[in-house]
Amino acid sequence: MKNVDEIVIMMRTLPRVQPGRPGGRPSDAGARTLLASIMEEEPGAAAVEPQRRYGFRRLALSLAAAALLATGIVVGPSLLQDGGGAASSYASSEIEIQREGDEYVARIKDPYADHDKYSKAFKAVGLDVDLLIVPVSPSRVGMVVSGSVGASGPGNVTTWTSAMVDRDERECKAGEKGCYLLLRLPADLTGKSWFKLGRQARAGETYDDPGRATVAGEDLAGAKVHGRPVGQVMAEVRKRGLTAGFELVKPFGPDKGYGLDPLTADQVGDDWTVWDAESVRAGVVRLLVTREHLNYNPIYGMDVQPES
Repeated sequence: MKNVDEIVIMMRTLPRVQPGRPGGRPSDAGARTLLASIMEEEPGAAAVEPQRRYGFRRLALSLAAAALLATGIVVGPSLLQDGGGAASSYASSEIEIQREGDEYVARIKDPYADHDKYSKAFKAVGLDVDLLIVPVSPSRVGMVVSGSVGASGPGNVTTWTSAMVDRDERECKAGEKGCYLLLRLPADLTGKSWFKLGRQARAGETYDDPGRATVAGEDLAGAKVHGRPVGQVMAEVRKRGLTAGFELVKPFGPDKGYGLDPLTADQVGDDWTVWDAESVRAGVVRLLVTREHLNYNPIYGMDVQPES
């Protein structure tokens, strides 16, 4: 941290403009550019790699210079203090974060940037957050697919929201102009947090976290797979020009979870039972199967009859 004399010297070297003149607003492009330059001096936080889980799918600054001078306004980042020493906003070419009431709202402008850029931004506003933006299937773009969150104020339940929205926070689709990944976090969040936020996958990319292949927007959207024979499901897979892989479901018993083992196509019979289908990458799905037909769905831990 620079001492007061050093900050004063740094401030004197910055260009000044009169209030109301071009460049005199702290939200102008020049201010955001300088903010990004200043923040480049901050070390990035290390990423945490989460592990895949098995079980039921029950979805449950540093100080930066910004001061009013008697002769004008310093052209610099729009960093307003929140009373606790942390900035209330941050902006770069990759991400911008803004304090809005009791929340910090992060808008990701470049979802393919190095994740250290995001960690640096959160650090600027006083949050210890690692944000990993990962490729996901179409229906999961804009969703937090996994994570671990710190604590917020006394008696508060720590929550977050995410979405794919435009500047007016209307839902939009990846690739549309002015469409951003958005993440809202409590302003009083403390401790270490990390999140995996889903982005649109590049051509050929394997999805980081497989989603259900039968929901809207996915390759098997609308297909009936639960409790059906492999032969019937594969007929639909081929009809749609898709490729399928397989995993053997190893149930631990009703309401006790399950494990998964990979299978090759020649190990699976047409009379085996499909319990779910996952999106792997564009054009490829994975069927979760058992050799025998069970009287409950081991994936969801409930009694399920074949879909009609």
